[in-house]
Amino acid sequence: MHTPRLTPLARAVGSAVFLLSLAQTPAMAADAATAPAAVQAHFSVPPGDLSAAIASFAIEAKVSVGAAAELLQGMRTPGLSGSYTVPQALARLLAGTGLEALPGGERSYVLRKAAAASGGAPIAATLGEVAVSSSALRDGTTEGRRGYAGLTSATRLNLSLRETPQAVSVITRQQIEDQGLRTLQDVLVQAPGITVDHSSSTREYDQVFSRGFEVTSYMFDGIPTSKNLEARTFDMAIYDRVEIIRGATGLISGTGSPSAAVNLVRKRPGRAFAATAGAQAGSWDRYRIEGDVSTPLTADGKVRARLVAAHEDQRSFIDRYRQKKDVLYAIVEADLSPSTVLSAGINYQKEKLQGAGRDFPMFYADGTQTHFPRSMNGTAAWSTYDREQSMLFATLDHYFDNDWIAKVAVSRSSNRYDALQGFSGNGYPDRVTGGGMQLWLANWHSKPQQTALDAYVSGPFQAFGRQHELVLGASASELRTNGPIYPGWRLDGYDYTVPDIHAWHGAMPVPDYSGTRQGTSYDKERESGLYSTLRLRPTEALSVILGARLSYWKRDIRSDYVNDTDLYDAMRENGKITPYAGLVYDLGRHWSAYASYTSIFTPQSQRDASSRFLAPLEGKNYEVGAKGEFFGGKLTTSAAVFHLRQENLAEADPGNVWIIGTGG
Repeated sequence: MHTPRLTPLARAVGSAVFLLSLAQTPAMAADAATAPAAVQAHFSVPPGDLSAAIASFAIEAKVSVGAAAELLQGMRTPGLSGSYTVPQALARLLAGTGLEALPGGERSYVLRKAAAASGGAPIAATLGEVAVSSSALRDGTTEGRRGYAGLTSATRLNLSLRETPQAVSVITRQQIEDQGLRTLQDVLVQAPGITVDHSSSTREYDQVFSRGFEVTSYMFDGIPTSKNLEARTFDMAIYDRVEIIRGATGLISGTGSPSAAVNLVRKRPGRAFAATAGAQAGSWDRYRIEGDVSTPLTADGKVRARLVAAHEDQRSFIDRYRQKKDVLYAIVEADLSPSTVLSAGINYQKEKLQGAGRDFPMFYADGTQTHFPRSMNGTAAWSTYDREQSMLFATLDHYFDNDWIAKVAVSRSSNRYDALQGFSGNGYPDRVTGGGMQLWLANWHSKPQQTALDAYVSGPFQAFGRQHELVLGASASELRTNGPIYPGWRLDGYDYTVPDIHAWHGAMPVPDYSGTRQGTSYDKERESGLYSTLRLRPTEALSVILGARLSYWKRDIRSDYVNDTDLYDAMRENGKITPYAGLVYDLGRHWSAYASYTSIFTPQSQRDASSRFLAPLEGKNYEVGAKGEFFGGKLTTSAAVFHLRQENLAEADPGNVWIIGTGG
């Protein structure tokens, strides 16, 4: 059950705006005199539906634009492309519509019928207010909008899909709902250029690949997050959209592979009350309920909150498999001033998998292929995989009068997991007796925790008679992991024998690992960096994007054994520079061409014959392509050719073996 859909303007602008008393025109004009309305900026808004064009322009110009919905119904705009002040741009967008834009205070405008069109009659009535801050227009949310296009940035610049010189895909909220995409794995399957390897049908071991390499870079609201936090298993109930930037993304991600980066953007609260609820039932006893409530906490909507919750319980066509999942998301957002927004929240996900795994032999002892039924589960009946994932986060955004933006974001993430599994993967069974198989045991549990901080400023500046953009930022993160050290998960006296794989239904003794722990390992990884991006506009049609990141990385590994033997190792990468370069040329109203060079690096733990760590593994991506945008951004298309090069890949040296020493 869902709430009714809103009008096109309400969807596009988020009910965006201040329907102020038009009788207050003199006061509005006085307020507008203090705003930077005389500063020219480059705008590109395609012709088409006026409400969608106004929404797009408001986001690009970082202003609020208000209007009664009936004023815009059926209206179309010729669009605009070029450098204008905000009033000039609004005048061109409204050309031929009989509407005009009046200043409504700092960085806000109200649309009304032009005085000439209304016969010059004074307007005495005051319209009711439907209020939302201009920040609602700046966040680029896709929720409530028709279509599958969205906004993204791989550089911290406020770029559209056409303006980004890399292959980018955006899976919006509408697509997530239309296709019933419940998990991030489901979303990534729909993304072009992404391959999801279902190594296990129970999906806890899914791997994601792009351009031949595993995807290891995941971000939440633009903050890089460690792969150890298993972001790919996240439920989609709490996210507005997912952005996939293919190729190397070292400028923002820091370390990682040259495959792609996946950015999950959370839902935001609105100023008006809205609520949805739904229930699902499916095959194999799959049941799901979820609810989503957004509400103002103050009468003026300056403080607002959102709560999302979901519960899912399902079995499978696979014998003995069952999954239970609980999801909770809460966020509070407050306007500290008309230009400053503070938000803080938490998301939490708990999963319990029974019968997790499904390993079984592919061949008999005589070399012929096995033919087990589709429901075959090769794991022990007691196999479990329990996981709790949580993230605390806070952001502070400030919008300056000169169109500069400052943002600080911090997060604290945790992934507590506990797995005890047994797989019938050792040996090859006899075709007749089904004997000859042994159980392979696995037992791991840990709680990786990451603290991450990202801060940057971004904005335009004038040089050589044209407007350009600059980003200056810094980021830091620390990942801590610890876990038990077991002797290869082998247990003295345990009977690993699977008597008959044909008649086996998972019945095996539960292994007892108490007293077998040999010690504890500790791993601390720290990464910090400074980054900058510069967008130059030599001509109206050409953008030159240059960037670089200066990274500092270190990792400390310690293993404490119960016999008082300790092992310690340290890895360092200091002052590593990651460059970024791109060209985008506008070929007209619908098409643009681009070329880019992007890079990323990954420190390596392998050593050479002299026991020194190898140089970092470096990935370099060269790419050229073209992008198109039609029907006001509702249809986008792109094509790219890329060459990816990896350097310093470690290879085994059979003639040399290095033995780690011990220390106190």
